Amino acid sequence: MLYQTTFDLSSRKKHSLALYPLVTCLLCVSQKQFFLNNWHIFLQNCLSHLKNKDPKMSRVALESLYRLLWVYIIRIKCESNTVTQSRLLSIVSALFPKGSRSVVPRDTPLNIFVKIIQFIAQERLDFAMKEIIYDLLCVGKSHKTFTINPERMNIGLRAFLVIADSLQQKDGEPPMPTTGIIMPSGNTLRVKKIFLNTTLTDEEAKVIGMSMYYPQVRKALDNILRHLDKEVGRSMSMTSVQMCNKEPEDMITGERKPKIDLFRTCVAAIPRLIPDGMSRQELIELLAKLTNHMDEELRGLAFTTLQALMVDFPEWREDVLSGFVYFIAREVTDVHPTLLDNAVKMLLQLIIQWKQAVQSNNKSHDTQGSTNSRSLSLERTPPLAVLHVVEGLALVVLCSCRPATRKLAVNVLKEVRALHTTLGIGKGDEELAIDVMDRLSASVLESFIHLTGADQV
Repeated sequence: MLYQTTFDLSSRKKHSLALYPLVTCLLCVSQKQFFLNNWHIFLQNCLSHLKNKDPKMSRVALESLYRLLWVYIIRIKCESNTVTQSRLLSIVSALFPKGSRSVVPRDTPLNIFVKIIQFIAQERLDFAMKEIIYDLLCVGKSHKTFTINPERMNIGLRAFLVIADSLQQKDGEPPMPTTGIIMPSGNTLRVKKIFLNTTLTDEEAKVIGMSMYYPQVRKALDNILRHLDKEVGRSMSMTSVQMCNKEPEDMITGERKPKIDLFRTCVAAIPRLIPDGMSRQELIELLAKLTNHMDEELRGLAFTTLQALMVDFPEWREDVLSGFVYFIAREVTDVHPTLLDNAVKMLLQLIIQWKQAVQSNNKSHDTQGSTNSRSLSLERTPPLAVLHVVEGLALVVLCSCRPATRKLAVNVLKEVRALHTTLGIGKGDEELAIDVMDRLSASVLESFIHLTGADQV
């Protein structure tokens, strides 16, 4: 009874902001046939307003579209294939125009777009992947024609992860979009979703019906990471000459901001998705360098990913540790004492986590890690060789003129000994550096004590 009058009034500019939500509500609660007879007319109105100059109007139109799409796909389960395809194509081409570098409407929380793709994937997975996510991630484009479209790629990658996660956890249908519940304090209540952080393997992708799309997304991730590293990665390292004495707020602006936001999503997606095309060493080197990035959040995410690789992937441990040592040796010098201290603290943390992972002997983690790393299986470096590499760096750092830095180096040597014991490596002919120092320090001291004056002792 209300629908026709409300719909007619909603076309008037002065009423549209108030009446679009009401028309949407009436359609959402209507019976199936009434919805199918009327929603496509109102849908066209919503699509036409997505580019409205008034940001409030474009947002209201998107919110209406968002809810109508849920009803159409999840509650009503679409129509015949051709009609459904036509409806979805009109929506997708309006939100993600082909050939465009951005999405419509602009300046909208990306989460809404991610949810829209998730709704479509619930009933039309092949359409969501091939018509939307492939296009957003520039799947199939050669390295030369590949360009970074930060917002689009961010949506595509996040949508893929959400869809895969939902299928693996057997979440069922996504719930109807709600308006955030406002608490008495004025805060919004949000339900935090726990996402999986184990790698999506070929076998698991097959089980959830995504084996056809999974390799393509991994290749796209490799391409995106390489381009981002070139554009906003290495050049924005805190050791870079161009970044010295600059504030992050001044540097992370303009085009860099959305690119760094995409970089965060890509790094956070590892080890859930391992980029295809990048060797294990290349990936570790990339992540290690990002622990020194101007962007604080990116630094944290890169180190969290390295820790995840260290804890959950037994076959990666030697490479993660040696890769991080070589990064410190090459990239971080005592010209930047604070950065050097931070890097050595991170190295210390990685050694401790390896030791704790072995101590806890979590078999489920070890099995998962072994399965996960099959795709990148390489000959493992002997643990003792890696420990000697760490000792070498610690001895260099021990030469620092700063007592705090020297103390960190001693802690590294102590943790290397603790890890050596935990791993149960036989002593053989090789001694650890800290044992040699303990054994010889007294005789070294005696050999030159007579050369020092009383004031120096």
